Formats: sequence, structure tokens, C-alpha cells
Amino acid sequence: MTIPAQEPEVQKDHKAIFVARQPIFDAHEKVWAYELLFRSSALAKTADVTEDDLATASVIADGFSLAFSGMDKSRKAFINFPQRLLLDNSVYALPKEICVVEVLETITPTPEMIVALRRLKEQGYVIALDDYVGQPGFEEVIALADIVKVEVLGMTPERMKSIGEDLRKHGCRLLAEKVEDRATYDLAKSLGFSLFQGYYFSRPETMTGSKVPTPVLAKMRLLRALAGEDFDVRELSQIISSDPSVSYRLLNFINSAAFSLRSKIQSIQQALMLLGKQQIKQWFLAVIISDFDSTSKVQEAAYTSLQRARYLESMGKLLGDHAFPSETLFMLGLFSKLDVLLAQPMNKLLENIPLNKDVEAALLSKPSPYWSWLSLVEDIEIANWEDVEDFLESRTLDREASAMNYTESIEWTQTLLKCKGGES
Repeated sequence: MTIPAQEPEVQKDHKAIFVARQPIFDAHEKVWAYELLFRSSALAKTADVTEDDLATASVIADGFSLAFSGMDKSRKAFINFPQRLLLDNSVYALPKEICVVEVLETITPTPEMIVALRRLKEQGYVIALDDYVGQPGFEEVIALADIVKVEVLGMTPERMKSIGEDLRKHGCRLLAEKVEDRATYDLAKSLGFSLFQGYYFSRPETMTGSKVPTPVLAKMRLLRALAGEDFDVRELSQIISSDPSVSYRLLNFINSAAFSLRSKIQSIQQALMLLGKQQIKQWFLAVIISDFDSTSKVQEAAYTSLQRARYLESMGKLLGDHAFPSETLFMLGLFSKLDVLLAQPMNKLLENIPLNKDVEAALLSKPSPYWSWLSLVEDIEIANWEDVEDFLESRTLDREASAMNYTESIEWTQTLLKCKGGES
């Protein structure tokens, strides 16, 4: 897990963007779609999409292709469209087979807007209305919508039932958003909601009594060995060399376009010499994490862990502060979803891994210098752009460089997961 010694310079006209990706699950708790939330790095404090935000069709299209590169094309992509972009035909830049046009609740449902939405529907686009809580004035939009996202946070069961019954008269599919616990999920499901989004899925409940399979225990032993301050390179080389699958993935990863090598790497020993001890350690840790893939929730957690690790590592290098070493920030991101990956309480898992005490505290959501770094990636993932801006400004971190790092972390994670054998 490394950046090549000489990275190609970013083109001057290259546009860096943040892409927040939040999964949407079906009633079987499988990933059905992702909501993609875009933001250029040259942004104002407000989350409103304005002309100055440069949230044009080209930015959306670039972010769309980035987020979905190498991913399962059977999954839909929900994309927020404010009024201006709905009226200027920007939607048509995106494929109707994947794109779900998410109509923001901030639009004004004028006759012109209804005509634009009807035209999109006639062209085969799926239309979703966002953040519906029963507010009047959206009847014509609902009549055209294939999906209505109902914000259930804080909503009473009676109100949820009433809204659900009204919406089903229009034949639209119901999506419960801001589902934060199992009880809300079970209630929404019983009321006819078939799609779900929220912290319950991105931060699932841990199963304290579950049994960890033997292969997972072996991986945990490797995690413990690799998470320490020092490890035996020769021993690691033997472990990698004894596993044809891992050996293939290492060589395939290094020989990928991401490294721009002049010649192909032919052996594990050559790879170790090229990457060095710290880099090969990080790569191997990432491989272990990416192998926890029994369910959709676990697959999503593995993707998030790897991307967080890469982004935080690059931000540590950008900051250049010895108080926050990049390799420690990498570990913070990598282990941030360990409880989801192993379906075990985080405090129990960390008893077996020798981590920096401040990192451990952050993973347990306790006060720690590293907690704000974990909050940074979480804020990006839920598109809390104002807090992202505050973090970067407080540390005089360049917004453009940060956005470029986040974009690169997506590409890097997709490359790694592709090298797993075509999965993503």
C-alpha cells in the first residue's frame, strides 16, 4: 500500500471532487443502490448547490464515472439534482440504466419543473423524491415518482403508517431514510417500505454472542502481528509466498497502472524490495480486511475501511505533523469498521491488537486527538461538507489537495479490490 516514488503530476486542468457514497439496502439487507453526493473542492461553506459551486453536469458525470468504475453495474446510483440542473437537461449526460434522478425537496414544483420531470420519465429515467415528510405541494411530483424517500427520523409510528398508506396509492416504492436502529427498520419494513438507508446499516449492531470462524481467527492473528511496531519481513514473505492467491494479488496490484512501473515485477522478493517494509505491511493488512466479505454489509464495510485508510494516510502526509504519522492514520481508517467486519464488539477486538492508545480511544468513540480525523471521513461519507471545511481550515489543509486525495483513495480502493479477482 504505497504511492510510487515518483508520482505523475496532476494535470493543471484536472478537477478534483469529493464523492460521498452511502449504500441503500433492500428488504433482504443487500446493497440495492448507492446515493452519490458530489462536491467540488472549490466550495462555499453552504451545502446549497449554486453556480459558484461548479456543480455542473460535467462535475456530476466525472464523479459518477469515478464512483462506479469497476463496480457492479446492476446497482443503481441516486444522484441529487437541484432545480437548475433538472431544468437545463444535465441529467441526460448520465445513463438511465443506472442513474436514479433524486429530486430535492427544495425544488419549486412549477409547471415547467413538472414538464421536465415528465420528460425524464418518458425517456426511461427512474425518479425519486427526497426527504418527504408529508409536506403539501408535491402531489404532482409524487404522481411521477418511482420512489419516494421518507425521512423517518423522529417520526411517530402512526405518522409513518399514514404517510406510507397515502404514498402507496400512487404506486411508488417507499424508501425509509435516516433509519438509525433496528426497531425503526423493523417498523418501516412492516409498513411496506422496501428500501432503507441510514446509520443502522452503515453502523450495524454488533452481535456479541457470535462465533468467529477459524479462518477469521487466523486473520486476526495476522492483524495482531502486523499492527505492532515491528514484524519479521522474512516471515511475512514466507506467508505471502505460500499462498498463491495472495501472491498473485500482490504482483497484480503492483503491476497495475497505478504504479506506472517501467518493468514488470516478477517475484515476491522483488516486490518487497521495491515497496519496503512499511508499504508491504499496509498492503497485506488491506488484503486481510478485503477478505471479510460474507454479506453485503460486510463488503461495504471492507470498501469503506480501505478507502478511509488510504485517504487518511494521504492526509497525514499532506499535514506533515509528526504528532499524526500517516501510517498511524492509515491504521485508524483500516480498523474503523472492524466491529462490522467481524460482528464483534470493538472493545473486545481491540484487546487483541496492539494499537496506539489514542487510536484505540478514537475507535471506541472516546475523546482522543485522533477522533477528529475519524470524524472527517465520516463527515465526507454523509456529505456534511460544512464540518469538512471547518476541519481543513483549522489545520490549514488545502481543500483542492484534500479533494484530490479523496478521489485517489476511491481509485486506489477499486484497484485493490479488482486485484482480489474481479470483485468490487
